[in-house]
Amino acid sequence: MGCLQLPPTLLLLLLALTCVPVSWGLQCMQCEMSGLCQASECAPGDGLCRTTTISTWEGGEEQEVVVRGCAHPEKTTRSMSYRTGSQIITLTETVCESDLCNRLSSKRGTFFPRSRYLECVSCASSDLSCERGREQSLQCRNPGEQCLEVVTHQDLEESFGDERHIRGCGFLPGCPGPTGFHNNHTFHFLRCCNTSKCNGGPVLELQNLPQNDFQCYSCEGNSTHGCSSEETSLVTCRGPMTQCLEATGFHALGTPDYIVRGCATPSWCQGLHTAEAFRLTYLNVSCCSENGCNHPARDTQPRRGSAPRPGPTPLSFTVTLLLTARLWGGIVLWT
Repeated sequence: MGCLQLPPTLLLLLLALTCVPVSWGLQCMQCEMSGLCQASECAPGDGLCRTTTISTWEGGEEQEVVVRGCAHPEKTTRSMSYRTGSQIITLTETVCESDLCNRLSSKRGTFFPRSRYLECVSCASSDLSCERGREQSLQCRNPGEQCLEVVTHQDLEESFGDERHIRGCGFLPGCPGPTGFHNNHTFHFLRCCNTSKCNGGPVLELQNLPQNDFQCYSCEGNSTHGCSSEETSLVTCRGPMTQCLEATGFHALGTPDYIVRGCATPSWCQGLHTAEAFRLTYLNVSCCSENGCNHPARDTQPRRGSAPRPGPTPLSFTVTLLLTARLWGGIVLWT
């Protein structure tokens, strides 16, 4: 029997289909702070493209840095603006869901809108204006933005100039809140409001929140360093943090089997806030509402209120900006 002879054009097409891999994942522009951009396929589970922008305005001049990449499908568009010293810092992240939809950059121009929107109190810890009560006012740029108060204390990673307190305008996941977490090392808290300068007053400190009726186990690290039995202890919960949380995942700095335990608001039990605040991928979060119920000796099956997240979660918008700002001369942003 003779061999089948294919026409030359059909043979070339068959070779092309054999040699070129088929890509089924979402394609997004990937751009680091160096400005070099290229189209890349997102990791499995990522369903959105993102554009992350940090802008500074000072003396009538604006500077801008843009980072692009992929994001998990629960990521939402978010924004935050605040004053520090003579600068106004604006952080934005927009998401979209079609191939290369984050290709184009939208230059926004002046910081100040022609229409008058909500006016908020603004300050930051980078110039100690929050701690010293030197609050200024800031006019929000968009009609959907609210007044924000963001608190983040991280004893394990804090350095001079970290933004422990930020007040300003914006829209962040968890609004109107309050939403938060605390243990012996970390305190994250967010509250939002929508009347003029409603975010003023003394800065919020964990010890000023009233104790509630719950106690939870507290630690951060792995089972041999940070969350060993000797390093895990009970902490009395405060304010609206009425759930005992346990989260496990892969830390962005390369630590596998990273563990976080502490007190949380119910919103943290959904996983998004925990993943972004602690830079965890392959995250599994469980919550319970009995004293000490997040003890490490308990079984590892998801408890009431848990939200397993088997897929990878990228670095959060605010973490990306934290790293960006360190390269900009010490303006360190909220994680």
